[in-house]
Amino acid sequence: LIETVIVMVIAVILAAVVAVGWSPFDTIKLYNAKRKVAADIRYSQKLAISSQQRCGVFRNSATAYTVFEQGSTADPAPSSGDGCSTDASNNFVVDFSAGRCSDYSGVTTTFTTSVANTIYFNSLGTPVDAAGTAIAGNQTVTVTFNGSRDITIDAGTGRVSY
Repeated sequence: LIETVIVMVIAVILAAVVAVGWSPFDTIKLYNAKRKVAADIRYSQKLAISSQQRCGVFRNSATAYTVFEQGSTADPAPSSGDGCSTDASNNFVVDFSAGRCSDYSGVTTTFTTSVANTIYFNSLGTPVDAAGTAIAGNQTVTVTFNGSRDITIDAGTGRVSY
């Protein structure tokens, strides 16, 4: 009887250690962050089409990026329901390390783009460089949190996929 109890206690302790080390929530956090970044890239593309201005996404740091409209003195305001995308000045700045983005704490991004840390879209929604010239290859944004996922922006069509 004592041996059975000891084996059960050891099994429970091992199960607890494994459960703490393995968290499905990390996968969910990465998935949600990837979807947020992709949605913000698509928003920038739609903004470029609707405003007929070059718009884009600029990576400020590993944990922050800004959606912008080129030639505008203010960044476009995000939708009112997304507190993570609004800074104190109501600009479209996402900072995963800020308290307002606590759901995404620890998430980082890496931009592999034709223009360092920036994705531009022209008035047709096509990815371009800073001068407005069509880019040759696909652009990639990697979202990382205990693993990584890529978001690809197709060079010819601007399709955002992951």
